[in-house]
Amino acid sequence: MTDAPARITQLVRTALGRDPAPGEDPAPEPAMPPEPKAEEPEFDEGLLAILGEKVLRAWLRNRYQLLFPFALDLRRLDEGQAALLLHAMIAAAEADGSLDPRERERIAGTLRLVDPDGDAEAALEAALAGSKSLNAILAEVHDVQAGALVYAAALMAVDRRQPVNRHFLRYLAARLQLSEELAGSLEQRYR
Repeated sequence: MTDAPARITQLVRTALGRDPAPGEDPAPEPAMPPEPKAEEPEFDEGLLAILGEKVLRAWLRNRYQLLFPFALDLRRLDEGQAALLLHAMIAAAEADGSLDPRERERIAGTLRLVDPDGDAEAALEAALAGSKSLNAILAEVHDVQAGALVYAAALMAVDRRQPVNRHFLRYLAARLQLSEELAGSLEQRYR
């Protein structure tokens, strides 16, 4: 046991790749038991290809989102985007079971921004009469831009202080396959 500090010092020096100090005798290396031979696991080419494809797609999706930050100009939406925005807002507002007056006013206010000359209340009533399910709305989302538009619409429609709305937004971001960075960026912009 009296030799323990010298042995520890020698092990540290060896691990760091340093020679023994001048005048020191190198400590004998401890005897290591032979390592048991492990069998090599089977190599599955198909599994590797699938995993590689998933990693590549996720990397490309994230790279695309970071290279092209999402900017939403409500005054420059075409008819299809405006309709998608409206139906996404209605679906988000109704996610908690009802469309309350504050959510209704938020949607109407956003519609006034999209089309300042149009009748927001009439457009809202028409959209409510033909409201779409969340699955139907998500079926119209074919790219990151449309996904970000739907998520931004949901953010503008709901009160994020309510737990049910926070859970809905998390669910929606997952269904839209938005990166955490893009979802966080949208949440900061559309409070």
